Amino acid sequence: MNEQILSFIRTLVQSGASALAAKGLIDQQGQTVLVAFVMWLIPTVWGLYVRRKAGLVASAAALSEVQEIVTTPEIKASVPDPSVIAR
Repeated sequence: MNEQILSFIRTLVQSGASALAAKGLIDQQGQTVLVAFVMWLIPTVWGLYVRRKAGLVASAAALSEVQEIVTTPEIKASVPDPSVIAR
């Protein structure tokens, strides 16, 4: 996830938390906690997602130094890269 996407999400979360504070549903401290929690949660979930087996294979296949990756048919089906083959 690149910095532009994270910045956009951060802006949306801050705006949403500000709206909740303006309506009196949360206070300033709650707004800070909510933004901090969401901005911790998003990269954590993203990190877990990209580090799954298929994500690791896709990352490795994107490297120019990698000519071929041999993997299982299940992972090959989820990684659409010609350098990834199944045996």
